[in-house]
Amino acid sequence: MNSAWLIHAPQGYGKWPLLQRTANALLCESPQSLAASEPEAARLPAVLSTSKACGHCASCALLAAGTHPDLLIAAPEAMWPELGLNPSEETAPRSETKTASQEIRIEQIRRLNDWSVSTSHRGRAKVALIYPVDALNAAAANALLKTLEEPPEDVQFLLGAHRLDALLPTIRSRCRLAALPRPGAAEAQQQLGGKTEAAGAQQAVLAWSQGAVYQANPALGLEWAESLLDALSRQAARPQSSTLPPPPDQAAGVASLLKIGSDLQRVQVGGPPLYLPQKLPALTALAQRIAPLKLADALDGWRQKQRLAGFPLNQALASDALLLEFAQLFSRGD
Repeated sequence: MNSAWLIHAPQGYGKWPLLQRTANALLCESPQSLAASEPEAARLPAVLSTSKACGHCASCALLAAGTHPDLLIAAPEAMWPELGLNPSEETAPRSETKTASQEIRIEQIRRLNDWSVSTSHRGRAKVALIYPVDALNAAAANALLKTLEEPPEDVQFLLGAHRLDALLPTIRSRCRLAALPRPGAAEAQQQLGGKTEAAGAQQAVLAWSQGAVYQANPALGLEWAESLLDALSRQAARPQSSTLPPPPDQAAGVASLLKIGSDLQRVQVGGPPLYLPQKLPALTALAQRIAPLKLADALDGWRQKQRLAGFPLNQALASDALLLEFAQLFSRGD
């Protein structure tokens, strides 16, 4: 097996649980055969998906407790609760008042590099799991690169990335790349089982998330988008932004408008909507009321806002501005 695998896919495709289960299988002392229908076999490269952890051996007990000495995970401090991990003293925030880092810091990679040259505690291979690799800061990325250039023989590196273009080309070149396909219908529906009730609602969420069902809330913004289209459909003239429902927050509003705008563009050229197929009649009627060039300009502006979404803003003012921009699309006289 290649010493470093880089699995890449959009957020919400389930990279983390698949990589975690792969790490567990590599460390398990009595691995079991993997059924062809299981997600690992269906979506990971064959060399990474030949077996699964037994769940009963000593290594599996250590993995379940989060204390296996031959597994080291490097992830942003802010993501540890989301990933269900208990950070050690070295990876925890340095003080109770300090905001948890959104980056993988050089201290974490230095610790990984030192760990990688130590002897295996269980006498088997060791696994380094780095997720997401695109969260490495510049210093950490350069430190990791040195280890990937001359990897220890008994260490398997498993890396997960949301965006390949955010990585150093030299890191990409040191890894075996594998694009993770979107979850299949059965896997996606199983993942949504506890998040939606009716089959129709599941289909709507699948379309809205475009298969990214492993997000914390794959339906985020969907209800607002449907309400917004309904409100616009009831207003024949140019809508007043004050009459439109406010978005959940700035980031969700921008992401939702990008999806609505994309669907409106597709409908304008005779294509089917991707994100809101259940709202085709409303989208068709609204698309006729918007000048294509104005819609294209609006989409460019929303993409710029999405890149700035992490900056602190007055949420109420930001939401009002978004609604005003969207309402102005329906004035075709300028």
